[in-house]
Amino acid sequence: MKVYHIINSLKFGGAERLVIDLCAELSAEESDEIHLLLLDDIDTSLKKEVENKGKVKIEVIPSNSLYDIRIPFFINKVVSDADVIHLHLFPTLYWGVLYKLLFFRKQKMVFTEHSTENNRRSKGYLKRIEKFIYSKLDDIICISESTRKNLIQHLGDGFKSKTKVINNGVNLSRFYNSKASSRTEYGLSEKDFLLIQVASFRAAKDQSTLIRTLTLLPSDVKAIFVGDGPELEHCKELVKKKGLEDRAFFLGNQSNIAELIKMSDVVVVSSHYEGFGIVAVEGMACHKPVVASNVPGLSEVVSEYGILFDRGKEEDLAGVIRELHNNLSYYTTISEKCFSRSTHFSIEKIAKYYREIYYTL
Repeated sequence: MKVYHIINSLKFGGAERLVIDLCAELSAEESDEIHLLLLDDIDTSLKKEVENKGKVKIEVIPSNSLYDIRIPFFINKVVSDADVIHLHLFPTLYWGVLYKLLFFRKQKMVFTEHSTENNRRSKGYLKRIEKFIYSKLDDIICISESTRKNLIQHLGDGFKSKTKVINNGVNLSRFYNSKASSRTEYGLSEKDFLLIQVASFRAAKDQSTLIRTLTLLPSDVKAIFVGDGPELEHCKELVKKKGLEDRAFFLGNQSNIAELIKMSDVVVVSSHYEGFGIVAVEGMACHKPVVASNVPGLSEVVSEYGILFDRGKEEDLAGVIRELHNNLSYYTTISEKCFSRSTHFSIEKIAKYYREIYYTL
């Protein structure tokens, strides 16, 4: 069976991380041929990771924009021999369906819904278009119960039978077996109580709340931020305004996420909304307490294992971190609970579910 996964690019993000881990695991089955098609040829650490492993063939569409109207024609030149096409993110979703309609393809088409919210759902005039696009899919996979609930609320009850939930998966062994990076390489001390936030710098990820939280905590509590994006400069300005230059550090995109998490004491995920929260699982797999905003999707992963706080409330977040900082017994208990939770999200298990869907279709 030949399967093509199509995604916008391999920028730094949870959906992109899932796609490359899933493709790598699916390609372990010799009877299956797994390909990865990108709409944008951005050279990133995730793309290099796939290329270095050599298990999955990457192909790139010759386009200068994700909104190039020629994209369906470019897709047709690459995937015409596919048995199953698996789409991820917008606008890949629209282009993939348009390709199928324009060229009268009978190939089975799967889409993974990665988020509980998006801008399209707030625009009433798009609802009919959305329903039409989603109706052309053979299967819709939602990465959490909240993601499925919100999608059905958006599209209508008629889509219930076409949707199912498969949580995101993580290559757990990579995190279990990783070694902590050296703090001295980053100008940090072993005495520092180190927080880490791994996320693209977009408004939805809300790094600002963690920055404001630092002002409410002792000076030995510091934070490192991994990622890049349009909100980065704003966050740097906020750090400067709050006088936190010696306590908040921006590392940009990094490929050694596991090692950086192992180096840290607490993983913070302060998103305004999140379909799943793959970084939360990665933190758990590193045996670290995970502190996350109490929002749909993310709360499904963290609740009863890690610690939830009220979204955007720095006082609430500071209280949680203060307790972890001051109470070793509490810190150890949460760490152990988080680690046990990580075992539910192995990429091997998730790949098995996806493979069953492909063969059923």
